[in-house]
Amino acid sequence: MKFPNNFRVDSGDFFGMAGEQDSLKSAFMVTAMDKLGYDVVTLGEREFNFGQAFLLDTFKKTKIDLVSSNLVYADTKKPFVKPYVIRKMCSTRVAFFGLIGTDMKIRTLLSERALEVKDPFATAKALVPELRKKADVVVLLSHLGLTESQRMTLEVPGIDVMIFGHQPGLFRELVKTNGVINTRAGERGQYVPGIHLVIEDSKIASYDGVVVTLDDKIPADEDMNHTVDTFNDEMNRRFSSNPNANTPPGQPAPIPVGGDHYLGEKNCRRCHEAEYQMYASQPHARAFDTLTKNQRDSSPECLPCHVVGYGQPGGFSSKQTTPDLVNVQCENCHGMGTKHPGKEDANAVVGPEVCLTCHTHEQNPDFDYSEAVTHIVHWHQ
Repeated sequence: MKFPNNFRVDSGDFFGMAGEQDSLKSAFMVTAMDKLGYDVVTLGEREFNFGQAFLLDTFKKTKIDLVSSNLVYADTKKPFVKPYVIRKMCSTRVAFFGLIGTDMKIRTLLSERALEVKDPFATAKALVPELRKKADVVVLLSHLGLTESQRMTLEVPGIDVMIFGHQPGLFRELVKTNGVINTRAGERGQYVPGIHLVIEDSKIASYDGVVVTLDDKIPADEDMNHTVDTFNDEMNRRFSSNPNANTPPGQPAPIPVGGDHYLGEKNCRRCHEAEYQMYASQPHARAFDTLTKNQRDSSPECLPCHVVGYGQPGGFSSKQTTPDLVNVQCENCHGMGTKHPGKEDANAVVGPEVCLTCHTHEQNPDFDYSEAVTHIVHWHQ
């Protein structure tokens, strides 16, 4: 299904969590969104992880409108960004406004003016009647989460469409709640929900939609691929030049210590040759190659599930300094080699909770432990 006349929007939390690489990736994300033709986005709490100036300066370079109707400066009560925008498609006027929850923890740097989150329901009740006079369709970009967003459809009449975020999740089909067409967009850019509105006499006559899964069936955009590859190359150059730059924020630098530590597969192999040979033929033994192929071998968010002990004392630091700890090895699942079975806290038996640390729903939505474990057998039956 194609929508030739469309608006592209986001309901917030598209910035990273913390650290230098996350700030660079967040800036790149905005650049990519602009290149993809995004029109309007609202703000989540993550957009403040690097400060107000970073946020505003990043969007100044784009054509994207930032909207947040209930986010104001605490001292003047003036809006932090536009409370709403009205865009026109053909002859139809569409109003977009955004709301953020009062329970969101917005980071404010010491040098910045404090922000205040006004009650979203009171804000919407005052604003929506005004928007109805100015627009044919009113769209709410909600960063309130599922429960509060659904409550909004009940308490505030006049909203036509709602797209909400903050909490992970996805609607496989469009939902109509209390007369409001709504959907949630999933996370990590894995899905694109599309809502198709048919407008007659300045009103919604009908609607339908589709949720597109961005998998290998979707043809790649070569221009965007080149943009992403260029960015990943720069990240690898920047972070591989300083091994300790890959250390997660708040974690100690991964340096060898005198106590329990990681040994690497070569040490395990000395006593477990048969098990090693079975393991060596399986994908875990080539996990780091996946990062190298996709230019992510210096990415702090990817490394924990592709190397041994990332961010831990005696664990992986970089391919140059700790080459024996690349790939998913014995100690990823069975624990540090110095805590060999027979010692306290040994992790000889592996259950599904170990696998699910990396094979999460967002990374592997179809992961089935009972089926997957049959493909990694490396012990004697």
